[in-house]
Amino acid sequence: MVSVILLIRSCVLACVAMRNETKTKAEVSDMRTGVDGFQGQRLSQLRMAQNLTLAELGEKIERSSSTISAWEKGAQLPEAESFDRLCHVFNVSRMWFLKPIPLAFQGEQRPHFFRSQASAHKQARERSRLYLAWLQEISDFFQDAMEWPEVNVPMLDADDCRLISDEEIEDIARECREAWSLGTAPIPNVIQVMENAGIICTRATLGHVKMDGVSHVSILDGRPYVLIAEDKANAIRNRFDAAHELGHLVLHSKIPASQYAKNELYDLLEGQAHRFASAFLMPPESFAQEVVWPTLDNLLSLKSRWKVSVASMIVRCRDLSLLTDQLELRLWKGRSARKWTKGEPGDDAFAFEQPKLMMRGAHLLIDNNIFERTELVYQIGLPSETIEMLCNLRSGYLSAQPNAGDNVVPLKLRHNAARSGRAKRANVLPFQK
Repeated sequence: MVSVILLIRSCVLACVAMRNETKTKAEVSDMRTGVDGFQGQRLSQLRMAQNLTLAELGEKIERSSSTISAWEKGAQLPEAESFDRLCHVFNVSRMWFLKPIPLAFQGEQRPHFFRSQASAHKQARERSRLYLAWLQEISDFFQDAMEWPEVNVPMLDADDCRLISDEEIEDIARECREAWSLGTAPIPNVIQVMENAGIICTRATLGHVKMDGVSHVSILDGRPYVLIAEDKANAIRNRFDAAHELGHLVLHSKIPASQYAKNELYDLLEGQAHRFASAFLMPPESFAQEVVWPTLDNLLSLKSRWKVSVASMIVRCRDLSLLTDQLELRLWKGRSARKWTKGEPGDDAFAFEQPKLMMRGAHLLIDNNIFERTELVYQIGLPSETIEMLCNLRSGYLSAQPNAGDNVVPLKLRHNAARSGRAKRANVLPFQK
């Protein structure tokens, strides 16, 4: 078994080494001095993630802002002392600054779908896009040693969002439920359903309450990725945000990025993703039967079962023609009069749905001794806190001593105790749902 683990580990490191191969001597014969292979884009990413200006970073490492700008643009290379200071300031390994940005990310054309993009803060959008790119790189690194669940996500074959009808949205929401054997009952855990379908999910703090999430089909591995912002302390809203991002993946993954970039189409795209989320979470066959009479109290009584807000149920009732215009207006006014606009009764009763796929992948590599925790952090390169956040690992997991009990006298069974053979470990890393 040890030889198998060493073989897997050597294969993983060989893949990493090939991927991180830098320019040849002939390509860097421009007489620049400094740490060869330094990737300026990596520095720009870290500076943006921490919201540091060139001047602020310059003060930390005692270099001018113009010098740092030259490093980021690739016009200069930092000398060894400055390189070490950068690693210390950002708490990253040397590996991080020496890994080229994947070629698949350069000139990327696939769109990123931002929840509430029109009103979200620009910095939060950039940070969410950056976190999603880092998540894809970590996932790709993991895949050198194991396989994720196969992608099983129905996607609408539409290249123009203006041609997508409400009927098509309802149909593909039903198709998703059928593909994932969900029936017509309420969905206990949306994140788990998405991960079982091969979608890599994460939750991250973006520093802006108007930024809800982002989704994207990666060019790196062709797999859907979703980031849900955890800045809002509302599990019901987070759950709907996840279904909303799933809607973008299902409805809009095949539309050109140039179309998504048009400001006048934002509301249409968001409305379609909203419609999908409602249809996915509240299928008409069952939800409509339970709404005997759509009053606020009746809808509130359904909240714990369907795990959606009263506001979402009002919209769904309207979509299913269960309300007259007059009754809908009365419900909205009543909801406002009860001061439910900032928070509804029962919001605190629900736990946040947690992504587990990346966390299980990290545990799989560490528990099978493919990597020690410190080595895993070094190879990925990012700060351990960032890796823990993106992989949904508990705080401090990657910095904890993994073999703290190795120097302790081992316990032994009594001679008369029942004995059983330990099952042999497999020669591959199994990853089960």
